[in-house]
Amino acid sequence: MNILNAVYGDSTGGRWGATLKTARLLAEEGHSVTLLIDPVDLPNVPADFVGPGLDVVTLRNSGHYDLIASWKALRLLRARRIDAVIAHSGRAIHMLKRAAAPTVPVIAFNHSHNIKRTLKADAFFCITPYMQQIVEAATGGAKPSFVISNAVSIPPEEALADPTGGVFSIGAIGRMVPNKGFRHLLDALALLAADGVAFRAQIAGDGEERAALQKRADELGLADRVGFLGWLDPADKPAFFNSLDVMCFTSEWDMQGIVILESLAWRKALIGTAIDGPSSCYTDGVTALVVPPADPPALAAALRRLHDDPALRRRLAGNGRQVAIERYSNEAIAELLDRSLRRLVADARQGGAR
Repeated sequence: MNILNAVYGDSTGGRWGATLKTARLLAEEGHSVTLLIDPVDLPNVPADFVGPGLDVVTLRNSGHYDLIASWKALRLLRARRIDAVIAHSGRAIHMLKRAAAPTVPVIAFNHSHNIKRTLKADAFFCITPYMQQIVEAATGGAKPSFVISNAVSIPPEEALADPTGGVFSIGAIGRMVPNKGFRHLLDALALLAADGVAFRAQIAGDGEERAALQKRADELGLADRVGFLGWLDPADKPAFFNSLDVMCFTSEWDMQGIVILESLAWRKALIGTAIDGPSSCYTDGVTALVVPPADPPALAAALRRLHDDPALRRRLAGNGRQVAIERYSNEAIAELLDRSLRRLVADARQGGAR
């Protein structure tokens, strides 16, 4: 099929990465995929993106009610004989819903709980079951919706390694903003240190709270135990994950968190918070230890439990990797995307989409 995959807005964050991944996965399934973006975002398209089944088209769009952009999009849809549209932002949905024929479904790919501007779409892809619940509550279940997670590349078995003994190693990755809960992680680490547990922690990422977090680590006496690594290049992630005994996901609220899927894929024992959305990716005592958000004592207790029980670490890590392969791998998500798209296109052509 010929698929238009569109996004307008931030071309640097998780939504942008998911947009590019969606295009690649569909191309690998044999579809011809056109990435539609604003000209200002063209420099952020990776140099190796265009290839078999993949190309990029730019179209300026001034906002949700840009009728000229919709007219140009209509011509693009006709010229490329587009069978289905996947739109990753509200602005793209509004423009393309006006442009698409009734037989071409416009599908909102929801990466956020803020779905108000996506409700004009004909159908919905939601990255978590919780997000699907929000969509179905807003639409009364009148439009089709599918849970289609973010996808993760599964490293081969030979790329995996366990820490080479020594001090207990704890990791975390994320944007350093208030909701990510890194300050609670530092408080939990201080409790571990006070309890006499030897450990080393590495926190990767950057953001507005980094300076405050580093200051907090110093105040807690953790400067020699906690390293702040900044953003990791993809080439640096294998060494990072392989150096860890435990990975911590400490968000107070979040969407899904690609770090969760990466931790499972890299066979790391995981601690995650009990929050709507991300918690659908792990099960307490099976693939992770689950703790309440913003609860340093509970987090410290989970870390101590994994420190004291290597067998539990191995069991959680092994189970998590199997779940990553079966539910979140590129291959599993590509198959789900393909199957869902074919169903929606068939329904639209039979008059069922609108």
